[in-house]
Amino acid sequence: MAEYFALQAAFFFATSHILIRRGLVTSNAVTGSFVSLGMTACILAASAYFTTPPGAFWQPAVFYFLAAGIFAPGIGRTLTYVGIERIGVARSVPISNASPMFASILAVFILGEQWKPQNFLGTVLVIAGIAILSASRAGGKTEWRRADIVFPVIAALAFGISTNLRKLGLMEVNRPFMAAAFTASTAFLFSASLLASQGGTKALKLKRSNAPWFFAAGLANTSATLSVFHALSYGDVVVVEPLTSSNPVFSLIMSALFLRDLESITRRVVIGALCTVVGTILVVTR
Repeated sequence: MAEYFALQAAFFFATSHILIRRGLVTSNAVTGSFVSLGMTACILAASAYFTTPPGAFWQPAVFYFLAAGIFAPGIGRTLTYVGIERIGVARSVPISNASPMFASILAVFILGEQWKPQNFLGTVLVIAGIAILSASRAGGKTEWRRADIVFPVIAALAFGISTNLRKLGLMEVNRPFMAAAFTASTAFLFSASLLASQGGTKALKLKRSNAPWFFAAGLANTSATLSVFHALSYGDVVVVEPLTSSNPVFSLIMSALFLRDLESITRRVVIGALCTVVGTILVVTR
């Protein structure tokens, strides 16, 4: 079940990235993050209210979920969107999904999980695919700066830290809906604070041309977030994180189909995607 939910999360995250990219044509990353995270927080908070006993909300494990939300989706998702805005989906998303390496290493030392040879090989292939993709010329049809790669790199670290915090919380109280609600709510508050620091409503560029894309991305993010927590409730970080981070494969396929006017796909991109797929299969069939 862990593998199924992790791959489901990968698909929905990829869908969200494509929708965000469309919205960013006439908006900015802060607006995309604020709208999509706001939708996710509202939907998950309502779901948790009807599915979780009141006493569960006051358990110490809640602090793990609150902290996880600051790192991701808070920092991680926002910086991924900044990367998409500046260097494109085909380059930013694969780099930000280097998080399995950070998450797996932390899981071995913090959670005492075992990184078996097949897990290691699969994760290395996923990362190799990501490296190839980030070195490709698939960033888009506009100029970009190499220095902007720092945004998805920091996002990857944030995702890795967040995943371990989520797992620590779920080990104490295995309630995915509640965990997802707290994490999403904290992330939304972080996004709102970031928006306020950049001028509040003046920095909010929400128009008819981009609102539908951002709201649709919010729905996709909600599905992805729930899938991640269900995956972690069934399996280990060293399995869940590499599979969830295989979403660049879905992103690239969707980019080729739906973002032809904004981004280009090269042979190097295909090779990188194949490495990611093979690595994913190794993790699944461990």
